[in-house]
Amino acid sequence: MKLLWCFMCLIVLGLQVRLWAGEGGLYEISQLEGKVQKLRDANSILEERNSRLDAQVLDLKRGYDAIEELARLDLGMIAKDETFFLVVNK
Repeated sequence: MKLLWCFMCLIVLGLQVRLWAGEGGLYEISQLEGKVQKLRDANSILEERNSRLDAQVLDLKRGYDAIEELARLDLGMIAKDETFFLVVNK
């Protein structure tokens, strides 16, 4: 009878080890959940960037105000009848 109990305890212990540390066990699941959360965070950052770029594309398609702003900032262009001032910090 003792032999049967020892055998049963070893089986339960073996199943517990597989549950906690084996393939598809709780440890692996917690690691995968962490990876999924990191990927979701990265995706949300990329979705925000994409929405900003979509808004910028729509602005460029709709009118000249966005184009003029980009030309002023990126290319340093000025419009007619404007005076250019260069301020130098020492």
